[in-house]
Amino acid sequence: MGLTFVVGDARAAFGESFGAAVDAALRARFPALAPAPAHEAAYVSDEVHVSGWRALQARVGSVMQALHITAIDIYLAGYVPLPLAAIEELPVANAADPLQVGSVETLLSELRDFASRVSLPTDEVELMGLANRYLEDDALIDADLDVQTFVQVFLSAKQAAALGMALWIRQA
Repeated sequence: MGLTFVVGDARAAFGESFGAAVDAALRARFPALAPAPAHEAAYVSDEVHVSGWRALQARVGSVMQALHITAIDIYLAGYVPLPLAAIEELPVANAADPLQVGSVETLLSELRDFASRVSLPTDEVELMGLANRYLEDDALIDADLDVQTFVQVFLSAKQAAALGMALWIRQA
């Protein structure tokens, strides 16, 4: 099963109907959240294996405390371009579980701290080179799922911060 990171509104991540319900819940809680520009196409990361998120969470948790990474479940989650002290849970119409919402800014800070502790790059060119290495070498497809996921979520979070848009975790 695959996982991607989507920068845009909730409809880009979850489809029109359910995305509208997620977007309504998000905007009810965060009215200052700017809508995604109509002309802006969603950014979608390369796909990683779903177990990569759990591997990344475990590795991050083994070296530091980082709740915006370790406390997020991939089932229904996103990050907003607003400062949040903690992960918030919002009820969404027609969803069995609440939407977990973290901060893009805090996520990036945690990812940078983690990268410095385990000697991973944070430069976009180096990150893209690392991503290409995993994409081009079939022998590495199942290797280092935590690193592959780190690369994709970091690049996506940087994109979300630059555009001032939400970042969503989407199971493919």
